[in-house]
Amino acid sequence: ELEPFPFASDDIYANGRVPIEFDVNGEMLRNAFVPDDIYNAATDTDGDGARDIFFAKRLSDVGNRGARAERDTFRLAVGFQGEINDSWFYDTYYVYGKTKESQVSGGLVNVQSFRQGLEAVIDSQDLDADGITDEAICIDATARGFNCAPVNIYGFNSLSQGAIDFVSAPSTLSTSVEQEIIGGNVSGDLFELPAGMVGIAAGFEYREEFSRSEFDALQQAGLNAGNAIPATEGSFDVTEYYVEANIPVLDAVTMNAAVRLSDYSTVGNTESWNVGVDWEVMDSLRLRATRARSTRAPNIDELFSPPSQTFPSGLNDPCIGVTNSGGGAVGDACRADAGVANNIASNGEFTLNQSDLQGISGFNRGNPDLKEEVGDSVTVGVVFTPEELISGLDVTLDYFDIEITDAIVSTPRQFILDQCYGGGDDSFCSFITRRSGPSGNNSAGSLEFIDSGVSNSGGLGTEGVDLTLTYSADIGPGAFRTRLAYTYLIDGYTIPLPGADKDEFAGEIGASEHKANWNLGYKLDDFDFNWSMTYIGAADFDDQFLSGFGIPAGGVGIGSVTYHDVQASYHISDTVELYAGANNLFDKEPPRILSGVSGSSTGTETDAGTYDPIGQTFYIGFRSKF
Repeated sequence: ELEPFPFASDDIYANGRVPIEFDVNGEMLRNAFVPDDIYNAATDTDGDGARDIFFAKRLSDVGNRGARAERDTFRLAVGFQGEINDSWFYDTYYVYGKTKESQVSGGLVNVQSFRQGLEAVIDSQDLDADGITDEAICIDATARGFNCAPVNIYGFNSLSQGAIDFVSAPSTLSTSVEQEIIGGNVSGDLFELPAGMVGIAAGFEYREEFSRSEFDALQQAGLNAGNAIPATEGSFDVTEYYVEANIPVLDAVTMNAAVRLSDYSTVGNTESWNVGVDWEVMDSLRLRATRARSTRAPNIDELFSPPSQTFPSGLNDPCIGVTNSGGGAVGDACRADAGVANNIASNGEFTLNQSDLQGISGFNRGNPDLKEEVGDSVTVGVVFTPEELISGLDVTLDYFDIEITDAIVSTPRQFILDQCYGGGDDSFCSFITRRSGPSGNNSAGSLEFIDSGVSNSGGLGTEGVDLTLTYSADIGPGAFRTRLAYTYLIDGYTIPLPGADKDEFAGEIGASEHKANWNLGYKLDDFDFNWSMTYIGAADFDDQFLSGFGIPAGGVGIGSVTYHDVQASYHISDTVELYAGANNLFDKEPPRILSGVSGSSTGTETDAGTYDPIGQTFYIGFRSKF
């Protein structure tokens, strides 16, 4: 559920001006509801001979925005497995799955109906021929045939129930995702080395995927006051072959290797592989290392998504504060825009208001010419199991370094702005549309659209350390267990486009340097209890966002958060389990990240992908196997 829709007259009329008087059969009649003060102050700003105004209003009369979704999933899996001989085995399988979702969203209006309702007058001419001449009616006779109810926008809760019923336009979304897989594997001992048998596994898989996402016609055309989102549909298939081997080089040293070849209908042939070594230094100590190449082909949405409207937040306009002179390359690029120049002429410097900052829109686009992204990774680790010192304790420590080239990402809108205005690549200016003059609540030169598309970017990298400790022991009449997993993020960066500078994100919101999860559990006969604590370390706001305010990286951020979850279960029998639990047990509120600030998810005022925006929740259920 979100707050009521922020509706304005430029959602209805192309020029953003709402007429408040109308030529009806040669007589100029005023809007049925416009107050005298507003009517008398209004002028004809668009030259059509009628007074007009601009308005902006939260549609609290219509109600909060929100959605209900129903999802159905069907999945069939069948397979066969068996022995070829004493040392070789096989398995084959077929899987088909389909998920359908139906979603209905409320709190939106039909823009055309709203316009028809706004164009209402007192029926002094008895246009509807009902003999009543002091009632408010819609001017359009066709609209009256569809029960058009006059719309009164002036004041709180000013819309009548009839008007609400006439303009309300619930949005519908239907999606369908299908996947079909057939595959097979063989595994066994290939031959014997002095240190043991060489094990091998090989197989193939053929996979087809299809998805479709379609909104109703009003939503697709952007005529329900929401984002214009066309239908997305696409499919691909892929055939893959793989071979894996486990090679005992020495009594205490084992090498493993694998290669996978794939043929996609979209990007063609790809290759993945890995090579690893595991050395048992002593009974309680093992060292391991892996070098790997991985690939990811673009998904259907990334390939086939048509231009879909969005309203980005957390952007800094580089032109803010620019005056008639100075400002270097940024100032020159900003003043070259006529709208920006008009704004400076009126205010002395380029100035924006709150509506300008929150009124930025744009379109996201897929890219059928995408190619696969390729990742190279190195992991080095140690496994310590001091059974003689502390029985039941396992400790693992791993270092990881992952670099992805040709990463599939949308070009960040802040990067587009910075490149256009003083960044040295004015080709990005073609993705930006500014208002040439004032439009309602929006200022001349303010950003109207910033478009972005998916491309194979310059890259993505992350580096860090994972530490895991597990311990289990019999304590009292039951069994105790605990597990601590901690990650320290050393480095993380993205490169928006090849040749661009790195954008560091380690330590920023969504990528805290320190994260940990600690689980404590106790099992007594058929009763099992688990307590989980999740720690998310302090984080800074995005450095590019802060730079727009002259704040150095790391200058502003949010504190750490710890969540507690509990669950208890009871095995009524071998096949039936009853369970109950609570998430976010102490109702910890998420860090507040205001709308319009980088990292804020729409409608939640926090980073909903990292923190819990819902709060304390309880659940109860049962599982049965038969």
